[in-house]
Amino acid sequence: MIEERYIELMNKELDGVNTPDGSAALRSFLAASEEARRAYDELRGIAGIFAAAGDVMPPPDMKRTIMAAVAEREALRGARRAERWRFLDILTPRMKVACSFVAGIAFGLVALIILLRAMPQVSELDRKDLYGTLAGRRGAGDVIASESVSIEAGGISGRVAAQYRDNSLTVALDLNAPREIEVVLSPAGRLPVESFAAPSCGSYDIRTDAGGVAFKTASGCGFTVIFRDEAGAHPSVNVTVSADGSRIFEHTIVKGRE
Repeated sequence: MIEERYIELMNKELDGVNTPDGSAALRSFLAASEEARRAYDELRGIAGIFAAAGDVMPPPDMKRTIMAAVAEREALRGARRAERWRFLDILTPRMKVACSFVAGIAFGLVALIILLRAMPQVSELDRKDLYGTLAGRRGAGDVIASESVSIEAGGISGRVAAQYRDNSLTVALDLNAPREIEVVLSPAGRLPVESFAAPSCGSYDIRTDAGGVAFKTASGCGFTVIFRDEAGAHPSVNVTVSADGSRIFEHTIVKGRE
């Protein structure tokens, strides 16, 4: 079992933010432990996969889809509000004034309690507190864990890596394939897709739904998918690879266990 402080030193070394003393301590530890050298090589491989993926850009139709969903939700809220306050139509003017007076007093009491019991707090996130193979991407939160597995089946080779953060799950694949393949990523809990990138792929087809992502390409390449995990559930993710209509690889990645 590798101590947490050495795992942190490995991540900082890969991010290029280690101190000279930290680098020296890590080199001594790696020289003395074969298990540590294997773990460091594993982390370095994961870092290479994410570095090769490049910047992740959202799908071109994401803005249109989000704005349409917002408009639909606002329309539904408006209809519900109108339905909720329809009972006021049966009240007399005097009863309406009385209800407004009582509601105003209740609102004032709640606001007073909140002001008396709550004070604003300000906290700042320092870069030195972030570490992991994607430390530069602040918006996704701190790295919780990184898992990866090799793929060697049906003439297809490569690697799939999953990185768990506070509020996201990033899955990166780097595959070599002599023929058309389809990769399906299915996180438990039906996480929504936040963004996708395939900078090294030529022509490809991608389909997203509530169950995950299906990606089809004429040959192997590297691509990255980020799922939004607002609840911080850190779910498992099932990975399947198919070719010629047959499934040739399947593996479920679980945080803390390959």
